Amino acid sequence: MKRTLARIFMLITVLVMLTAGLSACGGGAAPEGKVKVGLSFSDFATERWKPESELLTKLLEEKGYEVLVQEAAHDVKLQNDQIDNMVAQGVKGLIIVAEDGEAAVTSVDKAVAAGVKVIAYDRPIKTDKVSAYLTFDNTEVGRQEALGVMTALGLPGSTTWTADNPAKVVLSGGSPTDNNAHLVRNGQMEVIQPYIDSGVIKVVADFWVENWDPAKALAQMENTLTAQQNAIDAVIASNDGTALGELTALKAQGLAGKVPISGQDATADGANSIVKGEQTVTVYKDFRLLAPKSVDTLDALIKGEAIEGVQTIPLKTLFGDEALTGDMACVFLPVVQVTKDNVYEEIVVSGFQPYEAVYRDIPADMLPPKPGEEAAEPAAAEPILIGLSFSDFATERWKPESELLTAALEELGYKVVVQEAAHDVKLQNDQIDNMVAQGAKGLIIIAEDGDAVVTSVDKAVAAGVKVIAYDRLIKTANVSAYLTFDNTEVGRQEALGVMTALGLPGSTTWTADNPAKVVLSGGSPTDNNAHLVRNGQMEVIQPYIDSGVIKVVADFWVENWDPAKALAQMENTLTANQNKIDAVIASNDGTALGELTALKAQGLAGIVPISGQDATADGANSIVKGEQTVTVYKDFRLLVPQSVATMDALIKGKAIEGVQNIALSVLTGDDALAGDMACVFLPVVQVTKDNVYEEIVVSGFQPYDLVYRDIPADQLPPKP
Repeated sequence: MKRTLARIFMLITVLVMLTAGLSACGGGAAPEGKVKVGLSFSDFATERWKPESELLTKLLEEKGYEVLVQEAAHDVKLQNDQIDNMVAQGVKGLIIVAEDGEAAVTSVDKAVAAGVKVIAYDRPIKTDKVSAYLTFDNTEVGRQEALGVMTALGLPGSTTWTADNPAKVVLSGGSPTDNNAHLVRNGQMEVIQPYIDSGVIKVVADFWVENWDPAKALAQMENTLTAQQNAIDAVIASNDGTALGELTALKAQGLAGKVPISGQDATADGANSIVKGEQTVTVYKDFRLLAPKSVDTLDALIKGEAIEGVQTIPLKTLFGDEALTGDMACVFLPVVQVTKDNVYEEIVVSGFQPYEAVYRDIPADMLPPKPGEEAAEPAAAEPILIGLSFSDFATERWKPESELLTAALEELGYKVVVQEAAHDVKLQNDQIDNMVAQGAKGLIIIAEDGDAVVTSVDKAVAAGVKVIAYDRLIKTANVSAYLTFDNTEVGRQEALGVMTALGLPGSTTWTADNPAKVVLSGGSPTDNNAHLVRNGQMEVIQPYIDSGVIKVVADFWVENWDPAKALAQMENTLTANQNKIDAVIASNDGTALGELTALKAQGLAGIVPISGQDATADGANSIVKGEQTVTVYKDFRLLVPQSVATMDALIKGKAIEGVQNIALSVLTGDDALAGDMACVFLPVVQVTKDNVYEEIVVSGFQPYDLVYRDIPADQLPPKP
């Protein structure tokens, strides 16, 4: 049932995106007659390009276009000749995966001069004549690769790696002619540079792999291992192909599965290697979203219609080349970090890679079930009672989530009772006891206090009730499952957003002699998630603190995540610091907006960067207005079906998929707590002014009219 709900939700999401693209890009009838369009691919040796060419062809033909496809086999001259030839055949549009973003300019400029619309597909082309550049957020790809490897090394917080004993890291870049490889490297360096600066890691080799060629990656890794006498501790590789080539060298030295290594693209071979415990992490770019978006964009360009969700970025910024002039119209799609813990759900259940390919050569007793193979359970003779216990409904997200949970449980035939404790810990315990007395067989609990609620939860479990801790930890190993978002990653993304706004790393403004003055605003101290968020924030900023580049001038926690209390604490902080603060790392949108009230009163709103989370309507509106800097988007539409499917599985005695067993002492930082917690963590997305429209409005997470309220009409984007 869990996988069924997940597939239904994914299909709904994709359909919504496609519908938005169709309505935005005029996906109606094709132009009169058979208009020709061309697809130019650098190669088909890279695993993803052949299936993408077939999907693009299918979608374009469905719109009535005649499609020509060419593949250049890594030959830049051949690709230029093929593009010229397609233009000579009368194509009106081109989608190009460039072998070399500079070499392709010759043929692209000629094509544009001939009236052809050109899309740079997943790789930029160094000319402002390109009509649009569609790709994934490749800088975020690099961040997620590096974060996956750093996590595998136990960083931050490791006692193994120090300035006296640094982790020896190998950097393996992609093809040097592919600008995406350089964007990926930028993201990797954002994560690891603070560790390099503090001496905790040492880069012992740094090379680039021509044409992303696995055989060349293998040879370079063999040379590196020889030079280092096999003494390496991690490899940050830039895609699955090069990672698997390098893993061949590591295997030969008995290092596969011991030395963490990253990749991207979530290829079948990469996912299989992750399942086997060899490759550590890949980054999933769902090209099933890129192909339809590109087709709709080309269709719109040919018909003279506007493209939605576009960001205009200077070429010099994209390429890091000050000599380049002009701007590029860009559309960036999100990416997801994939490890052994979520490869089944993200890659197999989603249908991105075949089950048989991902799980080949895996012993039968270690195989998960094929998606959809379980038989449906018969309906219960009498409705089973499930209780929902909410800490409060003052927090914006809880009321709609209670309604979604209720509807989804009732659709499965359960009877649902809902209680709200209004921040009263004793009342919440009493309400839980009462629901158990009414005969509830399952409880989904948003705890006001993860310590105080243990009393009623332990009694409920002793009575045979299945208990899910929903988005907030309950500090007892008796809980059946803990479902939440990756709250440590929330903190990382909040801090990264604020550091980026300060120009870090690389700023010449902030130095040990002139540190940025930063305020830390934690969430409710009784909410364990607030502490996990803080852990993630500190992972990012601790190296800057250690090097003296930033100075924490205030550090407080906000009881009950209360905006009014956050406002009062920020007023006190501004007074104590004579308004001299440079940034605020706040932990959710509610507290951030309270603190922004204090900043506005001193003329600092929009000047002092500030973070949040939850992507509330008010928070997104503040971002649009240029006041709040960043929020972190946790799509509770994923958490609701996951929790309902998990509760259904628990009631029916089935296993929970995608679960991680983590020690309570690790989750809480309290060594006195014993036992493990069954955890499922969902991904999060950083949202700024650049992507709030696509991520929050087009996705349907928040209404257009709320996000863009009080915005002048001439500054409004079109409604999706």
